[in-house]
Amino acid sequence: MSKENLLKISQYNNERRPSLATDSDYSTTDVPTRMHSAETTDRPPTVTFHKRQSSTELLSESPEQRQFLKTIDTLNRTTNSRLRQRFNRNDKHEKKEHEKKKDDQSKYKSRFGDIHFYSNMTTIFDADYFKESQFFGVYILFWLGTAFLILNNLVHTFLEDRDSLLDGPVVRTFKKDLLKIALTDLAMYVTMYVSVFIQMGIRKGWYNWSSTGSILQNVYSFVYFFAWSYFASPQFMDYPWIGKVFLALHSLVFLMKMHSYATYNGYLWNIFKELQVSRKYLKILDETDESMIEGKSVADLRKALVDSIGFCSYELEYQSKSTSVNTDVEITGDKNGLDTTKSTPSPDDDDVSFPNNITISNFFMYSMFPTVVYSLKFPRTKRIRWRYVMEKSFAVFGIIFLMITVAQNWMYPIVVRAQDASKLPMSSEKVLQYCLILLDMIPPFLMEYLFTFFLIWDVILNAIAELSRFADRDFYGPWWSCTDWSEFARIWNRPVHKFLLRHVYQSTISTFKLNKNQASLVTFIISSFVHEFVMFVIFRKVRFYMLSLQMSQLPLIMISRTRFMRDKKVLGNVICWVGFISGPSMICTLYLVF
Repeated sequence: MSKENLLKISQYNNERRPSLATDSDYSTTDVPTRMHSAETTDRPPTVTFHKRQSSTELLSESPEQRQFLKTIDTLNRTTNSRLRQRFNRNDKHEKKEHEKKKDDQSKYKSRFGDIHFYSNMTTIFDADYFKESQFFGVYILFWLGTAFLILNNLVHTFLEDRDSLLDGPVVRTFKKDLLKIALTDLAMYVTMYVSVFIQMGIRKGWYNWSSTGSILQNVYSFVYFFAWSYFASPQFMDYPWIGKVFLALHSLVFLMKMHSYATYNGYLWNIFKELQVSRKYLKILDETDESMIEGKSVADLRKALVDSIGFCSYELEYQSKSTSVNTDVEITGDKNGLDTTKSTPSPDDDDVSFPNNITISNFFMYSMFPTVVYSLKFPRTKRIRWRYVMEKSFAVFGIIFLMITVAQNWMYPIVVRAQDASKLPMSSEKVLQYCLILLDMIPPFLMEYLFTFFLIWDVILNAIAELSRFADRDFYGPWWSCTDWSEFARIWNRPVHKFLLRHVYQSTISTFKLNKNQASLVTFIISSFVHEFVMFVIFRKVRFYMLSLQMSQLPLIMISRTRFMRDKKVLGNVICWVGFISGPSMICTLYLVF
């Protein structure tokens, strides 16, 4: 679409928006628009036609009707933007799909074809190739070494100090207001369903997504986030810091789920509406005997509408079938009696078409899946491996016990020292104390960092995925082998990365016409502010230490892409590990001391 035509349509939308006709003698509908962005809030112009007029009069009498011709002309000009671009040859699935499709629909490119969910995937530490690799013994050594270290500490603590781990300050903080926090989390979950009711209102025809629906969703998301943040704050419920950070992180997860659900369905509402409008106008054109209307060729107008119908039909079908490669995974047994998975094609009757997905049950299943990106279709396993669930459940309690032990016996005394150092006046003595505290904090904080990663991304998410029969277990990549920080940002937290890719990175490109580097910078800044918010929840301080250290990754990324660092993978990995080891401890101690 040319910028000139975009400007004309935008100016028309702002200057003249005719009201909808409700009398049965009128047929009122929206003019088909360009290919919609998932985040757009523009409303297409409205045109009113009298039934008793001839086809030529229908299309040529009023300024609104002449604008219809301009809009169809714009649709005709934007055909190329909807044509499928050359596939990324690194995407095996896209190549297979390209080879399979021989019909005309393969010429189109889906706007939400960026993310696919795959079957037959496991996390790295559960994968057969990892267990059969030469490095599996190192993994076992890590856990055995950790077990002996914790056992040694517990024995000395009990025999020498006669202290019980369950009576320590960390455990008391952990247990405080536990039931209230659980009920608050349940209330946060229930209030997510307002997003479903907003979509149901659109389905009933009470309002459109492009105008009222998107505003309602954005306002509610804003209120949801700040209301629950205030509810857990010291000014209201005054939950302990562990409860506050849990609720803050979970509210962000719920917020991302709601946003993805709303914008994805909002995009499909625009496509669905364009399909209806284009079919109606095509019927009007078929009734005319004229070859030219207001200087426009009827054949060209018909071609624009046919292209619009073709793309919209393709997009709705694509989203209902192609976003998940295989939707069912058959679970079998291997020679050792262990559960394994095997992908099988999904039956057609499992396909969910839009808008039939706008239901409470559909949103409930989505809310149970360990993903923050919504789709009409997700890969599923055929049954739950209860043995696997039990293993992950025991792992949850075991790792939490390890984390409490490290926090109580190693980190808590250092935190007390840091609080005492924070009372000192700014001087060389305070800086020296900070450096010593930082050095002492690094070993236990590194252990907590690794435990937290394993607990959330390998244990909890896998357990949730198994219970919900969610087959795509791509929760993280081998971030420990990263050679630059951009790679780490992409693979250490895959669910959030997919959300940022679709709803922040690509949204800023399509909405604000930014280039890829600018969109990456915006995504990075937003992510940094979210991390800073979590630090505020924990420490109740606004210092921007977290934001500054997050942004310091940008020059490191630029350095890693220089010719000097191009082939130095060992050095790149060392730089990343220095950040992994020192970064979390530095952030924690900075907020505690200064």
